Amino acid sequence: MCVVACFLATYQLGVAECFRHYAPWILHSAPCVLGSSAGSLVAAAVVCEMNLITIRDEMINFAKQVKAFTLGPFNPSINVFHWLEFILRKYLPSNAHQLASGRLAVTVTRLIDSEQVVMSEFESKEDVALLCSCFVPGYCGFVPPSFKGVIYLDGGLSNMQPIAPGPSSLTLTVCPFSGESDICPADRPCTLDMVVSGAILKVINLTDMLMFMRSQGWRRVKLG
Repeated sequence: MCVVACFLATYQLGVAECFRHYAPWILHSAPCVLGSSAGSLVAAAVVCEMNLITIRDEMINFAKQVKAFTLGPFNPSINVFHWLEFILRKYLPSNAHQLASGRLAVTVTRLIDSEQVVMSEFESKEDVALLCSCFVPGYCGFVPPSFKGVIYLDGGLSNMQPIAPGPSSLTLTVCPFSGESDICPADRPCTLDMVVSGAILKVINLTDMLMFMRSQGWRRVKLG
């Protein structure tokens, strides 16, 4: 699920771009922008005021390249993690840590006990722990990244849909899969729900199933 979400983060980027274009006050007034797994990259792009269309195009171009390989993103020669490193080095501004500290919340999964950890204070551009939040064991390699000496894994392994802490906090949630998020694809007839790291997703959902198949390189599958 976390691997597929990496490519479907274009949905979240599209939502953020719509906010920026039609309701910029929503992004500007948000005291905290949270992200888990590939969503952490989108959250960082919003907080650091990166060009969302450019990041989207990078993802789409990479997805097109991946589809040319046998097994698509699961081909052993594909290294999504190195691609993420390249994107972060290229587009994260030099003062990303200053823009992100206190406003960007990145969720990661601590290896030693599988607990969710939320990071929101960063001392340098390299400290913005997006690579930790996007590291899927095995798929991204076998040596996970560390942050201040502690090893972390993909944030989606412990919490796929993070929300701001506190009983009075309000969090507008966005997810590329149908479910109970505030903004997500419209539900189709569904008889079974699946709970993935705290998020409820629709399992028997034709739209999501076809979206998944297309993301894996099934070019002749059509939506709608």
